[in-house]
Amino acid sequence: MILPSYGEEIPKTSTPMQVTVIIEPPNLGTPFDPKEVHIVPNSTVTWINNDNVTHTVTSGDPQQGADGKFDSGLLKPGKEFSHTFTEIGTFYYYCQVHPAMTGIVIVNVNAVPEFPFVMPILLISFVSLLVFYKMKFKF
Repeated sequence: MILPSYGEEIPKTSTPMQVTVIIEPPNLGTPFDPKEVHIVPNSTVTWINNDNVTHTVTSGDPQQGADGKFDSGLLKPGKEFSHTFTEIGTFYYYCQVHPAMTGIVIVNVNAVPEFPFVMPILLISFVSLLVFYKMKFKF
């Protein structure tokens, strides 16, 4: 993978994306990981239940209830649910079993593919190493 140079704009894509959201136990901090997803229209988000209890992925807001745009039904441990987003907009969702678990899918033609979490860490480590060696051999 080629990373953009410093100051270079990351290219936008109109190609549909495949994004995975992991459902984890709420006590781990981020029950829907990632909590917020940015995609282009016609992209598919797949939620995988990695918890040991049943959850749902239900569009809407816990206070106002389900809005009927998508609903996984009861999603048992190890099971997954996918939904393809064809319209631009912001889609809130939650777990009906555990209403404090919430997430957001933002569909926009200008969505940028997200680098895996490990890429920024590797990039920072590499740059730090270069700076360290440059300083070490400068004297």
